[in-house]
Amino acid sequence: MVVIQLQILENIAYVVLEETSLASTAWLTTWHIIFLVDMMCCGAVFLPIFWSISSLEEASKTKGKAARTLEKLTFFRRFYMVIVTYMYFTRCIVLVVGMGDYQFEWVTNASAEGANLAFYVFLFYNFKPIKRNPYLVIDEEEENDASQLLETHRW
Repeated sequence: MVVIQLQILENIAYVVLEETSLASTAWLTTWHIIFLVDMMCCGAVFLPIFWSISSLEEASKTKGKAARTLEKLTFFRRFYMVIVTYMYFTRCIVLVVGMGDYQFEWVTNASAEGANLAFYVFLFYNFKPIKRNPYLVIDEEEENDASQLLETHRW
């Protein structure tokens, strides 16, 4: 939860920094700090996804739910690769392209917005609401565990 709040603050600071003059004191240092915080937040976003992939790999080795777990694992691997590609493209490659001539600043903006569009289309397509979404199915064992937990711990 802290990562999301830190990213919001970092994005606000980035917008404020973009509106200030390049000649202001410590502009470059502040920009580097914001970039470093952004990279740390990206890494913090990757950790839970990596842990989910690791736990799914372990679960796929057990008996019973191997096919469903393997399906989830392949989905999470694809999802992880898309997130990594998106993060590095929008954070690093767009930054390097933006260091070029100011006349080509539109290329930087167009590539960043194109990456955003592609990422959001991917997310919306994969998580669209459908009747029997295989990624949101709760099996009987998980349902029984949740109902037992609710019965033992009256909220």
